[in-house]
Amino acid sequence: MRWLAALMLGALVGGGAVGRPDAESNVVVQMEGDLLSVNAEEVPLKDIVAEIGRATSIKISGEAKLDPQVVNRSQTVRFHELKVEEAFRRLLPDHNFVVVHSSDGIEVDIHAPGQGGQPASQGARTVGQAQAAPSAPQPAPTAPQPAPTAPQAPRPQMDVRGDPTTLRDTALSDPDPRRRAQAMSQLSRAPDKEIAGETAASVLDRDREPVVLRSALDALGAQTPVPIDPLIRFAGNSSQVPELRVHAIELLRDNALSNGQVQALLRVAAARDRSEAVQAAAKRILDDTGIQ
Repeated sequence: MRWLAALMLGALVGGGAVGRPDAESNVVVQMEGDLLSVNAEEVPLKDIVAEIGRATSIKISGEAKLDPQVVNRSQTVRFHELKVEEAFRRLLPDHNFVVVHSSDGIEVDIHAPGQGGQPASQGARTVGQAQAAPSAPQPAPTAPQPAPTAPQAPRPQMDVRGDPTTLRDTALSDPDPRRRAQAMSQLSRAPDKEIAGETAASVLDRDREPVVLRSALDALGAQTPVPIDPLIRFAGNSSQVPELRVHAIELLRDNALSNGQVQALLRVAAARDRSEAVQAAAKRILDDTGIQ
């Protein structure tokens, strides 16, 4: 569905504000799917945000927490077909917010600027590596397995191999979810960490098979530092499997004290997520880190 609205704002600014007499400023908001476009010229940020809420299906909360000195300043903003997360990152670079995708639509919860812009703590890297899937084989069961009474036919092996580009294409487009998952796992161990991270982020955005999604989460968890944005998007998407969303939240634990976006996600999830497991995971991290 395409959403379109145009808001014509007269340049009636009191208190001797700078501006051309009788000039008009406007903001045009368009939304197609989950892609947002905004074209605004010399419009206060608060009016741009308000028009996005009026003209689209996006529910925006927390506007009162916006810095008055920032939101009352007229701005010129132009971007075309950006994901909601990226669009609000452009609009609110100095504020924390979290985007929640659910069956009811998209919600943007804005939080006041905090201490989220500081570099990650030194201990973050250690715990992040602990969250990654182990590369060593798992120990065999201690109980002896019964010997087969007859020779067993060899099971077909999943033979997924190739250069990083081939593995990426397999992870993103192979019709067999087992092959996609194995390609993602092998790509995460390749020297090119950039293509592994980008592929894992794409998998989280487009795949629906739990085995593939878990391999992508593990691939992101194995990176240093852990990529935050795709994990926040996935953890905030209530249409995903709760167990996997909990895994994503746990991978973000290291950044809870140092990143305002992560803190915003945890507060929203702990307060009103539909999944009790996700709520509990978020509350546990908030309690462990002492975040209020």
